[in-house]
Parts: sequence; structure tokens; C-alpha cells
Amino acid sequence: MTPNSQQTFRLRPEQQAIVHGYGGGKLGIAAVPGSGKTFTLAHLAARLISKSGLEPDQEVLVVTFTNSAVNSFRARIAQILTQDYGLIGHIGYRVRTLHGLARDIVHERPALVGLADDFIILDEKETQEIQRNIVTQRLAEWRDALTQYLDPEVDSRWAWRGFEEILPQLAGNFIKQAKDLRRTPDELLALLPSEPANLDLARFAVSVYADYQRSLAYRGAVDFDDLVRLALDALEREPEYLERLRYRWPYILEDEAQDSSRLQEEMLRLLSGERNWVRVGDPNQAIFTTFTTANPGFLRCFLDRDDVDEKPLSVSGRSAQPILDLANELVRWTAESHPVPALRTTFEYQPHARRGPMRGVIRATDQDDPDPNPPDDTCHIELRYRPDDKIAPLAELDYVISGAERPLLDFGQDAPQDVQETVAVLVPDNNRGYALAEKLRRDHKDVPFEELLRSSTRTRQSVARLLAVLDYLCDPGNPKKLKGAFWAQLSDEWRDLVTADTATTAALTRYFAAAATVEEFLWPRDPGVGTPLPDFAPDYAWVGEELACFQTGVRRWLQVTDLPIDQVVLTIAQDLFDAPADLALGYKIATTLRALANSYPDWRLAQFAEELRSINKNQRRFLGFDDDEVGYAPKPGVVTIATMHSAKGLEWDRVYLLAVSSYDFPSGMSYDRYIAERSFTRFSADGSMIRLNLEAELLAQLDYLVGALLGYEEGLATLEARVERARERLRLLYVGVTRAKRKLIVSWNTGRYAHKGASYGNQPALPLIHLGAYNDYGYE
Repeated sequence: MTPNSQQTFRLRPEQQAIVHGYGGGKLGIAAVPGSGKTFTLAHLAARLISKSGLEPDQEVLVVTFTNSAVNSFRARIAQILTQDYGLIGHIGYRVRTLHGLARDIVHERPALVGLADDFIILDEKETQEIQRNIVTQRLAEWRDALTQYLDPEVDSRWAWRGFEEILPQLAGNFIKQAKDLRRTPDELLALLPSEPANLDLARFAVSVYADYQRSLAYRGAVDFDDLVRLALDALEREPEYLERLRYRWPYILEDEAQDSSRLQEEMLRLLSGERNWVRVGDPNQAIFTTFTTANPGFLRCFLDRDDVDEKPLSVSGRSAQPILDLANELVRWTAESHPVPALRTTFEYQPHARRGPMRGVIRATDQDDPDPNPPDDTCHIELRYRPDDKIAPLAELDYVISGAERPLLDFGQDAPQDVQETVAVLVPDNNRGYALAEKLRRDHKDVPFEELLRSSTRTRQSVARLLAVLDYLCDPGNPKKLKGAFWAQLSDEWRDLVTADTATTAALTRYFAAAATVEEFLWPRDPGVGTPLPDFAPDYAWVGEELACFQTGVRRWLQVTDLPIDQVVLTIAQDLFDAPADLALGYKIATTLRALANSYPDWRLAQFAEELRSINKNQRRFLGFDDDEVGYAPKPGVVTIATMHSAKGLEWDRVYLLAVSSYDFPSGMSYDRYIAERSFTRFSADGSMIRLNLEAELLAQLDYLVGALLGYEEGLATLEARVERARERLRLLYVGVTRAKRKLIVSWNTGRYAHKGASYGNQPALPLIHLGAYNDYGYE
């Protein structure tokens, strides 16, 4: 469903059964792509708020996966409450990410889990930096023990460089999994036997884990992986606190439940008391499982429980029928005919309703649906799938841009606005997207595009500029903060110019120090004898103009500090920012802080500034300021370049899927290669000629230590990881296909890689070969 259609869309029969039929208890909903699960869950939340008899101090709790979803839910619930029920739009519910909810629980009673009231939460960048430093410090003493994992036939210096690059990631994954298992470093150290030597990788990881936890304790900090564990500890240690939260949130609605981990599910189980718990998700879109703690099996088990009422959301109006047929065929073929039997359980596939609620089959809308599927005659599917139709990586980009039957060049802003399409090029990794963006930027300037790839730090830098001004306004007599506000209001380019010239920098320092007080700087008693502007070099004369403008701006900012926080922020943002993206960010910050003001009417400017600082530095996941999670709306006439992972939840009229090859989408075939089996690691000791997947082997060693495995046999985890990788990539391909509304173009490239002097190339991914034949010839 498109955003516009959601505003006027009436509930379909399936959605009515959920929204109007739910009277409490445990409800599981398996939702296919484009079925309107967020729309349905928002309507259910609004109805519960209106009709379930909530007390004034009770809320419906909505838990979701990303901050963009948090913002979307808030807006939709508020709109429904206002328009459909005539209620105030921001009362009666709370929307949180799982980590945000855990943070709320811990923050309310930090002493229960041994934390100070002012504990801080480190973001992923900070935790990764700490772990990397610990690995570097530890490596010298562990070098001899870890050498056993490297291939003796490759250059040792090259192998160690590669090994050193991945060791922090290995240790980080180990720590995440250990925390999900609620195991401390001391417990793992006690479980480690002195022998055998094939557990040395786990010994190294446990030592890093111990140092890392000591580093967090020294800082008075926790990381994101601690939050859910500590929230569980708090709930288990204080029954009265748990009962109070159960009363506060009598209904819990969980979105994207296929991405929950063991601890996250346990936290919601405790909070719900196994009473009023609604879980919505699609196991077939579980694409975050490899070396993470997410597991779609938890949702599957919930759906299969006898005490859970299951309702389907199987009708989707997003895609034309031929695209739905293609997606359904991918699921059917995998479940019934995949040549690797272990992969036949990849998808939930229950096509016959007589056996229970339908799962894994996308159904088209009825003819009278107000948001019907696009007509078949507007649909175009183009699958380049033949193994002999070889295409080099650069040639694939040319094919998408100009060689396909529906190339990017036939689309652009010359078309009338009302017929412009939304278009996306989806890639399996950021590097492939960067290559396409660079080619368009260099050779095809007439094709407008924007990147939804791994973003830069621009968002956080812009927030930091705004925060510097707010910091000054909280302490307006502080000359140091006044100077910080001046540097913040300079554009990045001008700031670089000033800092590059020592004479100009020194002149500015003397100027700010010359005034006896900030008041003298801003409002001299005798304007004629105020602190004179420095004599800047001719090339820097503009700095004097900036200083004069800054003084005027500060006076204006001080005059608005008594206004509501959103107006204060908007006033400052309009002075600081010129770029549309930064102005939009300023509006988003203003809106977010205004919502906080509604919840905390006693807050003053300093508290809003501190909240913005924690969002930007330590806790930005909770309110949506992470660059990867601010939400995105495709624009007609502009090509979106995105990874398939980041495209989940979005839709476009036309979608190109690139690099659907045996490397990026392995299927358990003999010719497949696996990205985690690196060329510098040695082969398994069993003589199978399988290079060890060290991530998988390390986590298997952890499972053995905690008793989840009866024994550890080297190489088995690598084989199991191959299967899990193939499962996730099948589901990722399914996600990619179901992003397309009318046109779908899929291609692959040979790539090149060398091994022992021989050169090899990729094949088209096995599911692409099948879907290509199915689309062209209609047979299995």
C-alpha cells in the first residue's frame, strides 16, 4: 500500500477480523509483504485505546524493530485516534524499539541491576572501538595459539593482516551471543577446559569479553546488548516492579516479531504475563539472522502454539499478479523442490487453508478493493538468468543503465509529473551500490538518484552544530560556550578555511577573549567603543561579516528561549542550515522534542539539550536519529540506490536487482562460494577441503561451553553456516522481488576470483535460474 492510500484505505476482511475481532489473549499474525501489517496494527492499537477501558495511567505498548517504524506508528496511531475516534492523538500508547523499551525499564530502576542513576549507553561505534583496542592489546600474547587457524600455504604476513582485520568482528559477535545467553565472562572462564587446543579461539574471545566488561564498568556504561539482559534481570529481581509495568501496559503489540532474539522474546513474555500479547511478523522476510541473535524460529513456535489464536494477513495489493506469482513460485519451489533438502524449510509454506491459517502465499486483492493490485498490462518482468549469458561486473552496470529492455535511461524527469515512476536499484552490498552511484555521477548526470546506502556522519554532525547553540543558550554567560556556538554556526567549508589559517584563528581567539563579559560582547554599554573587529587578511574579510551576523543571531536566539522548544529549535535551524536535508533534520528534531515536551511538561531547555545529546551520542537508536533509521519515502522521478536489506518495508514501481549470482546468493551447490570462508583460513582438519568459517566455529565453541552442543567437532559449524547463509539469501531474494509493484529487472555478473593460480567466475544464482525458466516457459 502506498502512503496516500493508507489515509483513505478501508479495512480488508482479514484486517477487520484482527482489529474488530481481538478481545484479548495471545494473537499471532503471519503477514505477507504488502499486506498492511503496520496499518492493521496501528488500527488495532487505536481501537484498544478507545474501546478497552484503559485507566488514565495505562497505555497500549507497541514494540517494533527500527526507529523509522517507531515514528511511523506514532503518526498513524495519532491520526486514527483523532480522525476515527475523536481522541487526543498522543495519549494512551507508547511506541518503542525493543532496545528503547529495555532502556526505559532499566532507566526507571537502575539500582536493581547495579547501575548508577547516571549510567551511559555506548553506541556501536564506541563499543567496536573498545573491542578493537582490546584485541590489538591481546594479540601479541595469543599470536602463537591463533596461528593454527591460518592456512600455512599462504603468505603468513598477508594472512595475519586479514586475520587481524576480522578478529574484532569475531570477538564482537561472540560477546553479543554470550550476552544473549546471559553468560558472564567469569562463568565462561570457569567452563573452559584446559584442553583441547581446538578451543583456543573461544579462549581468546572470552579474554576479550572479560576485558571489555571491565572497560564498560570503568566507564559506568552499558552497551546495546546489555540493555535487554539487564531489563530482564530487573524484572526478575523485583516482582512488584514487574507487576507495576504489567498494569501500566495491559496490551503489548509486537511488530517485526520474526527478528526477535531469545532475550527479547523473554522480556516481552514477562511483561505480557502471557496475557494480552499480539505478535506480527513474516518469517519469510527474516533477513537479519546470520551471526546475529535474531531467530525467526521463535515466531514460528509462537504461531504453532495451541493457546495462540493465529490470524493471517495474506492479501497484498502492492504488486501486479505476475510479480506475486514469481514470489509465490520462489517459496513453493524452495519448499517442495530445492535440490538441497536442508533448504526446503527456509520458508513458511502452508498453501492450503484447510490445514490451518494460510502461510507463505501472497494473495491478490478482490476486484472491489480500494487499493487493488496494479493491472497486469502494466507489468514487465525481465530476468537475465542463463549461465552462458555471461556479463562482467562493469557490463552489468551498463546493462541496467542502458542495455535492458527497460533501462534506467528510459526514465527521468522529462516525463509528466503525474506519470513519473518510483525506481530503485537494489544491490546485495554497499560496494556494488557505490559503483553504480559513481558511474551515474560520472557518466549519466541526467539520471537523478539518491543513495540509501551506509550513510556518512553528516546527520550527527548537523545535530552537534545545533546542540552547540543549545548548550550556549543553557549557560548564556559562559564565554567558552559562546565561542563554541560561533564555530557551530560556520559551515563545514568555512570552518575548514578558518582552521587552516593560524593568523585568522589567533585573531578570533583574541577577539573572544577581549570582552570582559559575554554581555559586553553582545550588548556593549557604548556601541561606539565596543570590542573592535579584528583586521583580517583580505582573503578572510568575510570572517568579520560572519562575526557581526553571529552577534545578531545570538541576540535573536536569546529572545526566543521562553518559547516552546520546537519553535526555539526551528529558529536556530533556520539560521544554521541552508541544505534542504539539514533543514528537514531541524524540523524532525523540533517535532521530536515537542513530543517529549508533551510527555514531560516540566522540562526546561537544559533537559531538552541533554536528551538531544544522548540521542546523538549514546542513545540515538531510541528516537530515530541514526542515519540508517530515519525513514525514507521513494520520490517519483528519482532513482533510489539501496541495499536489499535496507529496502525492506519499502516499495517502488520499478525495481532492478543486481548481482544475483552464486556468490551473493549461494544455494548449497558445489560451485557456490561463501563470503565468510576466507582465503587465509585453513581447511578443516577432517580433510574435507572446506575452509573454516571462523565466525561459525567460534559460536559453535561457545554453544559447546554452555551445553547447547554435546561436543565440538571442527568443520560442522562451517557446513551449518553454509545452509543458514543460503536460507537467509533465499529470503533476501524474496524481499527484493516483493519490493516491485509493476516492473522487475534482475541480473547477475560473473565476478572474478582466483585460487591457486586458476581464475574462476560466478554463476547465476540457482533460484534465479529456476525463476527465469518459470517466467519464460511457465514450467517447474
